[in-house]
Amino acid sequence: MNIKKTMICLKDINNNIIEKMKLTSLPLREDVVIQKSIEFFDDPEPCMIHRSAVMKRLYMEIYEFLLKKYESGEYELKLCQIPSFLTEYIDFSGQPAIISVEQIK
Repeated sequence: MNIKKTMICLKDINNNIIEKMKLTSLPLREDVVIQKSIEFFDDPEPCMIHRSAVMKRLYMEIYEFLLKKYESGEYELKLCQIPSFLTEYIDFSGQPAIISVEQIK
């Protein structure tokens, strides 16, 4: 799997698709980006370089978790199976209950 080619499908409790997007298109919570910018760079008002670096790191943490699951054959996960510190990074719209992972061919 490749982070740039990884697709995420958000589904509701009834397995209906809410949204499908690239992993790196998942919206990140602004307060988390600011918090991590302070943690990594001591920068409460991150410039584009710091903001981009923080976002890449957050996406990489999510990707690494999903990759381990994907490689073990778990292509679909309930949100409760994902560590809360990772789901707290994401600014979810709707009420997703399931995340499925796909590789772009």
